[in-house]
Amino acid sequence: MKNKKKIKVAGFIFILIKPFIVPIIIIAIICGLVCSLTDMLYIFFNNEDKVDIKEELAYYDTEYEKEEMTGFFSSVWDFVAKIFGGGEIADNTEWPVDGYYTITSYFGYRDAPTAGATSFHGGLDIGAPEGAKLVSIMDAEVLSIGWWGSAGYTIKLKSIDGEYNLSYYHVSPEYIVSKGQKVKKGEIIGKVGPLNVYGVENNPYRDSQGRPTNGATTGCHCHFEVRRNGELIDPLEIVKKEDFI
Repeated sequence: MKNKKKIKVAGFIFILIKPFIVPIIIIAIICGLVCSLTDMLYIFFNNEDKVDIKEELAYYDTEYEKEEMTGFFSSVWDFVAKIFGGGEIADNTEWPVDGYYTITSYFGYRDAPTAGATSFHGGLDIGAPEGAKLVSIMDAEVLSIGWWGSAGYTIKLKSIDGEYNLSYYHVSPEYIVSKGQKVKKGEIIGKVGPLNVYGVENNPYRDSQGRPTNGATTGCHCHFEVRRNGELIDPLEIVKKEDFI
């Protein structure tokens, strides 16, 4: 209860200060530029050693290279974008699990690996450790997050054009997106979840030692599922791992 109150208070404070974040950043940048200009003017008018002003200006040229300034403003932009709805973007925007490409179970019929799993596999199982980052492979809206039976904790997306539905199963319950949120192609939307989860009422799924699991699963991975116009398709029709590994 205390944690929920703290979260609500923190959220309220953030809402109050959010309109002022960008102006504060802009003012800070302007102040930095003014300080630099003031420093140079002081050197020009009060340099008792009569140092060549060109040498002083050359110092600033070498100290603040164009690439460094570009990097600085790019970092500021990324920071502001993240605050106002844009999240972290993966290096590879075409694959649902950032940095992990091993497919442990393909789309189609198979032998069910554990109790509660189906013999027809409606997606790809991508082997990855707990905490591996999950990527939206297209611009989309978050349809739902939450517990989804044999799928465990789940994130479901719908493409902005409405053609595709994307599902990520066995994810971490520590969600970083919310229902209705717009996400961009390549944006990190969550993480691969743990094998064992606790606190889910009437969770029938167990490992070999009787501990509750994150849906019908025998280990950490992401089950990635795609529907096109409501029909299940092989995700490899739209994501081709051989294109980038």
